[in-house]
Amino acid sequence: MTISWFEIIAQIINFFIILFILQRLLYKPVLKVMEQRQERIQKAQIEADRKMREAQKLMDRYEKKIENIQKERVDILDDARTQAQQKRERLLNDYIMEAESKRHAYLKEIEDEKDNFKRRLRQNLGESAVKIAAHILNMISYKELESEVFNTFILNLRNVKQNIPDLEDLKKEQHVQVRSYRDLSQHEKTSIEEALKGQLRSLEEIHYETDPELILGYELFLETYTVHTNIRNYLTEIEKEIIKSLDSNG
Repeated sequence: MTISWFEIIAQIINFFIILFILQRLLYKPVLKVMEQRQERIQKAQIEADRKMREAQKLMDRYEKKIENIQKERVDILDDARTQAQQKRERLLNDYIMEAESKRHAYLKEIEDEKDNFKRRLRQNLGESAVKIAAHILNMISYKELESEVFNTFILNLRNVKQNIPDLEDLKKEQHVQVRSYRDLSQHEKTSIEEALKGQLRSLEEIHYETDPELILGYELFLETYTVHTNIRNYLTEIEKEIIKSLDSNG
């Protein structure tokens, strides 16, 4: 078999011609298409990266907002709890003050009722005492009873020295006041002055006053001593005992 150099050279020339034609007609367009495709892919990648960055920024903003919302929620709950606690304390203080006010009002009402009861008791005891005295002294007239009380008062004045241990102070007494449940007659005033003459050496003047609440009685007021002869003191002692008994039983 002989080799034809002409055919070989012709084949080589044909190959280069075909290669040139392919390069011109096929390779460059394909290469251009591939470059365009690569460029589109790069642009798409760049756009995707940009959108990813934007999405990440949005996610960061959303997370920040969620964090702020959580913080605001905690703050709102804390404020609500604080306000609720303060309101509860205010209401509790208001209730306590109202209860204390009602308690004081109730106690005052009780004290007022006690005072009213004492006044009614004093009045009733006074009336009852006179009725009892009138019943016991069945045959004694009111004038006779009045005279007996006055005579007892005069007797007490004459015995002042026996009831007062410090006679030196008694000798210094100068201001004397006499109270009676009614106006005294001149004869009664004279009896009082005579009863005191032997007791008070420096006696200058006696001041007379009337006090209807004495209930058939008389009182002598010195600067340091007092002499009582009246039903009111007796009623007061009975009243104290009754009130004490009521308080202990109540």
